[in-house]
Amino acid sequence: MASLDERDITQITLRFLKSHYRQRQREGATVLSSDMRGAGGIIADGFLSFPQVEGEDFRATVEATSRESRHEVRYKVKQGLLKWDSAALTSALLAVSCVVLYAQHILPVKEYPLVAWLALLIAAFILTAPVFYFMLMPFRRYRYIYAIEQFKQYYADEQWVAIAEDVFPNYHNDRYYLELRGQCIYNGFGLLVVRENRPPIMQVTPSRQDLFKHRRKLIPLFSQVEIDKVIQQEKYPDWLRQFKPRHVIAFQRKFSNQMAVCLISLVAIAGVFYQESQDRPVRVLDYEDYLAEMAKAWQDNRYNFMPDSISPYSYKIDTPFVWPPPIRKDESPYLQLGLTAEKPPGPPSLLDSKDAEKGFIMAFPDVAGMITYDCSRLRIDGEAFVVQEGVYPSYSSAASRISELSSYGLQTSALWLGCFSEAGSGYLVFFGPVFRGTADVDRALKVYETQLGDNVLDIKLKARSLSINAQ
Repeated sequence: MASLDERDITQITLRFLKSHYRQRQREGATVLSSDMRGAGGIIADGFLSFPQVEGEDFRATVEATSRESRHEVRYKVKQGLLKWDSAALTSALLAVSCVVLYAQHILPVKEYPLVAWLALLIAAFILTAPVFYFMLMPFRRYRYIYAIEQFKQYYADEQWVAIAEDVFPNYHNDRYYLELRGQCIYNGFGLLVVRENRPPIMQVTPSRQDLFKHRRKLIPLFSQVEIDKVIQQEKYPDWLRQFKPRHVIAFQRKFSNQMAVCLISLVAIAGVFYQESQDRPVRVLDYEDYLAEMAKAWQDNRYNFMPDSISPYSYKIDTPFVWPPPIRKDESPYLQLGLTAEKPPGPPSLLDSKDAEKGFIMAFPDVAGMITYDCSRLRIDGEAFVVQEGVYPSYSSAASRISELSSYGLQTSALWLGCFSEAGSGYLVFFGPVFRGTADVDRALKVYETQLGDNVLDIKLKARSLSINAQ
């Protein structure tokens, strides 16, 4: 049995459609045409129209496919779209992975050179992209059917795909037929199976609503007779001068969105590696090395507050230059624990009785009375500076002032000016230690003034220089 050609399929389908639409309300006769052309390379094998009551023409177009042209209804994989989508998804996955690992602080960027990371990213891309490629291939988005794609290029009230009955081997489990039928349903197109000497079989009816939401344009279609008249009059429209049938050219698609995703992912990965390169490297030390590092750091930074002040590396209980005094308030004397011990022999007197009120006076927290040292205990080489609170004429007045300030939580000391030549007489009450430079004492002066706050006691602080020659 001879197979039907496209002209026969078109004529049979148009006769069927004329009968199919006979109940539609109209204002005039039905017009049937074949081999219609339109702008953009559009070809409609069959065309039916009639004026409606509303005034607009009803239009139905037909795409006829014979056994010889069955490639028009057999899907092909959109390789370009599939590859670009796979590349975009792979790039996005790699970018998200890098950002998450960076946020979790588990991206070991500095453990390997940049070339190694670049090779790793390329390898991950090459291995992951094919996985997405095969995962996405079954989706309708990547299955191209010429007849369906041509219908998407222009608007008609109803559009029909008419195929000869021998186009597919069977109509039950043929994957190409099932895909064609599924896309007709999805896009709202009709599907007819045309048989010789028998009525066509309607597989799918067109949708009465435009599923494309007016995204398609209404393109005028012209018959071959009308085109010949235009050619004879030498009035060529622009689209006719460059007319190329759509079955000759492919429906091109731009991939700007996929390119943008790849570019953004690349920028995100580069940003993560840049931020990671700015972080300091992490050193892992064992316990002994850690202790050594901490000891060195403490020794290097122990003068951060007053780097040039006279502060010994370790405290000595009997020196006046320890500040603050090394008294631990969180420890209790052993006498409070109920322990007793023999009274040790008393220490030798620090001062001779005749000079009992001359020297260096210190008051320690939680210690009753004052502790006085003689001038010989002041070992200062070079210039000496203090933060002066005031100068008092006698030992008792200086001690009284120290006690008064101590009641307000202010620790001070006193110094007999006679210990220094050309320094004057009386007792100098001062805050803090003895400094060796003007910069240190000025910095300390600002600190103590800040600590005094509102200075309700009206304490007048100033920096004062002392002579270096102790008597």
